[in-house]
Amino acid sequence: MKIPIKKSLTEVVREGAHGGSGGRQVLFSKDENITKNLEAWTKGFLPIGSNFDWHNHNDVDEFFIVLKGKGYIEYEDGVKYEYEAGDIFYNPAELKHKIVNTDNVENEFFFIRINE
Repeated sequence: MKIPIKKSLTEVVREGAHGGSGGRQVLFSKDENITKNLEAWTKGFLPIGSNFDWHNHNDVDEFFIVLKGKGYIEYEDGVKYEYEAGDIFYNPAELKHKIVNTDNVENEFFFIRINE
C-alpha cells in the first residue's frame, strides 16, 4: 500500500544539472517508487547569465513551468522560444534542447519528467 509523502523545499538538497551552470532540487523521483510513469519532478535554478547546456531526455517526456525570470529555450533544429514567468512547455523525449537565462534575476522552474 502506498502512503502520502510530505517534503519541504527548504530541506531538499540543491545539485548541479545538465552540464551548464544551473542547479536543481530533485523533489520526487522514480527511485521513490511513487508511480510507474514518473521519472522525476525537479525544481530548476538558472543564475543570471547561465544555462542548462544542450541535453535530451532518453525515453522521457518533459513538462516545465517557468516560475521566475526570463530567457529562451532553443532546440537542435534552431527553433527558439522566449519564456517568462507563467509560461509552460512540453518537450518530447529525445528532443535536444538548452535553456538560457537572459534576465537580471535567477530563473526558477518546475520540471516534470514522465516515462514514455
